[in-house]
Formats: sequence, C-alpha cells, structure tokens
Amino acid sequence: MSNDFVMTDGGRGLELLRNDIASWKIHFVDTGLSSNVGTRLWKVRHLLQDEPMFLANYADGLSDLPHPEYQRLFEASGKTAACVCVRPPSSGHVARVEPDGNVRAVETFEEADLWINGGYFILRREIFDHMNEGEELVREPFQRLIDKQQLYGHRYTGFWQCCDTFKEKQDLDQRFSAGDRPWQVWEAADAAAGI
Repeated sequence: MSNDFVMTDGGRGLELLRNDIASWKIHFVDTGLSSNVGTRLWKVRHLLQDEPMFLANYADGLSDLPHPEYQRLFEASGKTAACVCVRPPSSGHVARVEPDGNVRAVETFEEADLWINGGYFILRREIFDHMNEGEELVREPFQRLIDKQQLYGHRYTGFWQCCDTFKEKQDLDQRFSAGDRPWQVWEAADAAAGI
C-alpha cells in the first residue's frame, strides 16, 4: 500500500518508517533502457520459475482496478494470460470504411464497442512456453495464446488513465491537486484503518 522510509549512505541504509510489505521480496533488475515488456519478462524468467502466477504492467497507467476480483476471474478462466481491457479515455469516432472507400458507419468509441489493452497483466509461468527472446508480449506471444484460446480479456469500466503524453500528465496532476485521485485506492484502506 504505502511505506515511508529513510534511505542513507547512498542506498546502503534503508529504514522503513511504516511497513506493510514485510512478506515481499523485490528484485531490481536492469533489463535494458529500450527493452520492450516481453524482453523484460524474458530476462527475469529465472526469478519467476517457482511462481505459478505473476503480475506485469506497463507502469504508465493509473487505475482503481479491484485486483482481487480480476485475479479471481482470471484463475477461474483457466487461461495462461490475462490483460485488462478498457475503453479509450479520449473522445473520438471510428470510421468503418469499405475497400472501395464507401463509409459504412461513423461511430463513437463506445458505439463501436472499442476496447484497448490497459496494460495490467496476470500471467502463469507457462507464458514463457509461448514466448521467444526479443518478442513484444502483446504481439507474437499473445497471438499464439489467442490462436489457442488461452488469453483472457478482463473488461474493466472503472477508472483507468494512461500517462503517455504531457497533456495526460497535466490532467492527472490537476486531478491530484483537486483531491480527485480514484487510483489511490490505499487512501480508502488507510481511512478505514484510522490512519
């Protein structure tokens, strides 16, 4: 959830002031500055060999996704991998165009039932049986899983926002300053605990 700490001596000293991660083991691994998600996972697979299931994400999105429910549904699916699917957060229209150029329809994203990859993944260790070194996770490996009906898509309609552009960062900063922070789910947990 949240841990305050004091770091000293160039990182060699670390004092946790509040600790809710006592059972965690965190590895910091340099997988390369320009590595894609698939490559990063491939380079740490030796650390995941004893984990029946693990999480991965793009780290550029914020959400209030209730993770226990997502994990429960994924486990029940029996699939090898799962991704959160969200509605595009911007407004726009999808044009359905025939090969001859005739426009068949112009629809809003919602009318077109458009969902995008939200970047939150649950993966079983068998994912590595569907990957090759250097591949991007959502391209070749996910296509292999799709072909075998082993990819679970979790449609989530709650809060989700990526932070890929300066404008998106400004919007999130503005929401944060206004106290509108639905992604900070630990605030509700802290309030319930009287913290």
